[in-house]
Amino acid sequence: MTEKTRSLAKPGWLRRFRTALILGSAGALMLGVGHRIEQLSYQSYLQELELDTTLRMVELRERIEDEVFGRILKLNELATIIGLQPKIDQAEFTARARSFIAENPDVLIMAAARDQVISLVHPLAGNEKALGYDYRGGPQYPKVEEALSSGRGLVTGPVELVQGGLGLILRQPVFYPPAEDRDEPPRPWGILSIVLDYPSFLDNIGIAEFETGHDLLIREPARDGGVEQVFHGDPQIALRDPVTLPFSFAFGDWELAATTAGGWPQQRPVYLQQWLILISAVAAVLGLLLYVMRLAETRRLAETRLHNGIEALEHGFVMFDPDGRIVLFNDMYKRMHIDSESVKIGTCYDEMVRASVARGSVKDAIGREEEWLAEWQTMRGQGISDVEQVTPDGRVINTSDRVMADGSIVGLRVDISEFKQAQMAAEAANQAKSDFIGVLSHELRTPLTVILGHVRMARHVERMPPALALQDALDRHPEAAREIQPALDALHGQFGKTMATLERSGNNLLLLINEILDLAKIDAGGLSITLEEAEVGDIITPVAEQMRPLVEQKGLRFEVQSTQGRLRADVQRLQQVLVNLIGNAVKFTDSGNITLSVTGTDTALTFAVRDTGIGIPANELGKVFDPFHQVDSTARRRFGGTGLGLAISQDIVRAHGGELLVSSVEGEGSLFSLTLPREQDKNTPPAPAKPALASV
Repeated sequence: MTEKTRSLAKPGWLRRFRTALILGSAGALMLGVGHRIEQLSYQSYLQELELDTTLRMVELRERIEDEVFGRILKLNELATIIGLQPKIDQAEFTARARSFIAENPDVLIMAAARDQVISLVHPLAGNEKALGYDYRGGPQYPKVEEALSSGRGLVTGPVELVQGGLGLILRQPVFYPPAEDRDEPPRPWGILSIVLDYPSFLDNIGIAEFETGHDLLIREPARDGGVEQVFHGDPQIALRDPVTLPFSFAFGDWELAATTAGGWPQQRPVYLQQWLILISAVAAVLGLLLYVMRLAETRRLAETRLHNGIEALEHGFVMFDPDGRIVLFNDMYKRMHIDSESVKIGTCYDEMVRASVARGSVKDAIGREEEWLAEWQTMRGQGISDVEQVTPDGRVINTSDRVMADGSIVGLRVDISEFKQAQMAAEAANQAKSDFIGVLSHELRTPLTVILGHVRMARHVERMPPALALQDALDRHPEAAREIQPALDALHGQFGKTMATLERSGNNLLLLINEILDLAKIDAGGLSITLEEAEVGDIITPVAEQMRPLVEQKGLRFEVQSTQGRLRADVQRLQQVLVNLIGNAVKFTDSGNITLSVTGTDTALTFAVRDTGIGIPANELGKVFDPFHQVDSTARRRFGGTGLGLAISQDIVRAHGGELLVSSVEGEGSLFSLTLPREQDKNTPPAPAKPALASV
């Protein structure tokens, strides 16, 4: 078993498992690559989101710094003024505070606490209760103490305000001016505080705009790494891996932390669409891969079956590409080739043919090699080439080549040695048969001709010398003649009838012998015709005169319709055909009429014989011109004959380059028409008749 045969014999489940494994691996690989690409795309998307968030946070930080920085300057200025005027009264403080609030409308209240006790407030109305408030006894004291100890301002908030709402408190420590003659730290005066409306502060820095697509946390980190206080947002935002942006200013160190609204997205916005596209693409690729695999499998199976098929041939098979080089061959071709070593893929066909011719393997090319090669090239260019080669060991190989539409060549090499031997034996037997039939026909016709001659003489026995002498004797004895003459006349009549019957049978036998002799000539290719110029009337008139008594004897009407004209034909052979056709019409017609007509064109004449007889069955029309064929071939058939007449007629018509056709309706009659060309090339011999019998 060859490798290709073993491949073809693999179980179907194994091929299906291999296909499923390949498709599964390819699908998993593509999905893995797609997942990795999606991960990278997601990371890139997150980076873009983080970068965008960072940029927006930078903008927010700048707005916060702008909002707070101006107030810090004013607050420092006011703290300096108070430090320089430690005994500032309410009126002076109110004037200063009113100017500050006019420039900062989101400031709700300003207060100054000397020695941590609030002594100055603006606006006073509604805030009288704040006067005298001691920070040291309240929850805000740690921030106040931090501000005094650090010397820096602080921001606290948001806090619930007594008057309601949320506020953001900015505290600035106030110190007495340092003594010029002493080197000691400034002595604290107290705390200056302003309360900002927290919602207005958020609006001013654009928190709402920022939080349209983000979650924001503003907090103050503690020195120990914790959180000192949260100014805005949900502390849980810090647990979502936010983007952080620290910044410092005069009142402290803040940190902004932000994510997209609800946290960072777990996938890109087009995640599902991308995966659907990816899955669709994977499915399409797998479908295409499956289609390609099936095509490859189909091609592999086709190649394997082709290989197994051509190897199973008993004949040599070879295929050449359009360039004339071997692309495929079976083992039989290699074994049949004389130089088997040269038979391999890529060998040039022309080189192989020239080598065969040079070795003398092509008998038709011996002595005319170049001429034969030119003829072979011409035949190959026409798409067909059939050549017989004789190998040195006496084998006869028929090489048959066919050129395909793409220029490739398919060749078949058949060892016909036995066939050639059988053909030669059959031809010898066929020739012996033809010779025997010819000799037998001649030997039969010679004595039959003698017999017919004597029968014709015997039909008129009364004219023979003995009969004349007897008649003369009777004439001399009238008395005896009256008694003997009637018996003698009866004897002559009976003898004549007997001889007429013998003559008819002899003529029929002679006709059969002539048909067999014609058939032998046709079978041997020896039927010849002699063309001569003839008038149509000279052809059909003798036929009509010969056949009319036979037609009318059967009670049928005989009509002859003819055009005038001339044609080149063998008159006797053509008359033989017409006599045969009219004879058949008479044989198969019991009533009605028989018509012989001739019509013509400028180039051809058509002779037609029509009858009103029994007709021919439709399934028999294609066989009427076969030798020995009879529509009724049973032993008790009604009509006699050998079945050779139409076969011989067909061959005679073909020898004239014409055509004999038949049409018939069973029960209504038949029409035989033969069409002959008016003129034939005088320099071209007529076409030989096709053998009526195949070689035995």
